[in-house]
Amino acid sequence: MLSITFNCVWIIGVVLMVFWPKKGLSNFIGENEIPLVFLPTFVATLLISSYVNLRCGRGEMYPEDILYKLKSKEITTFEEENDFFSYALVESLLHTMLLLLLLLPMLVVSASLSGISLQVFAKAISIVFTSSLLCRLFGFLMYACCGKWSWVGYLSIRLFFIFFMFVTVVFAPFVNPIVLINAFYTGEEILARSPMSTYAIYMMAVTVGILFLTLVNQAMARRNMHREKTT
Repeated sequence: MLSITFNCVWIIGVVLMVFWPKKGLSNFIGENEIPLVFLPTFVATLLISSYVNLRCGRGEMYPEDILYKLKSKEITTFEEENDFFSYALVESLLHTMLLLLLLLPMLVVSASLSGISLQVFAKAISIVFTSSLLCRLFGFLMYACCGKWSWVGYLSIRLFFIFFMFVTVVFAPFVNPIVLINAFYTGEEILARSPMSTYAIYMMAVTVGILFLTLVNQAMARRNMHREKTT
């Protein structure tokens, strides 16, 4: 995880430097433009954080030698021995926040360079966090349902990532985090057939998804614990 976290930090750092404005903010204002740096930096953070958390949730973040030991000795993890509420959920929340906190300085710089307001910045951060947490919980669900080494679980989390990040652009752009971050950058509101704002619709939908996955994961963890005690 230290290696992966370091890679996340330097990748976002490279994105920030590549899109660093080549002229002053006053020149952009005079030309009625916005520096691009906010959009690619936040989108890259969203994709990387969500994908890393998806894999973490399914328990894929192990070195090869540890994976061999887990497979050969059938080692039981703490996630399998405890309720989801008391262990895995707390772990998911803390680890998702920690990874985002490490990237936060570069996100602040990108927002400042693009002249993004504090309110919009806070909304963009909340989108990255909730998307990452949703992916983390779905990854854990596939871990609980399909086991550690199932190809079904391996493919399912990647199909979910593609569906959530890209396919929803076609038929449900108001719940797509990338489209929403782009709307924050351009200052345009995405049209949705609802009196609520697009951000509110997104947050409501993702929050419901997080709560649903939390309850299902708790039920699956209880079922697996009961199964191990009876065998």
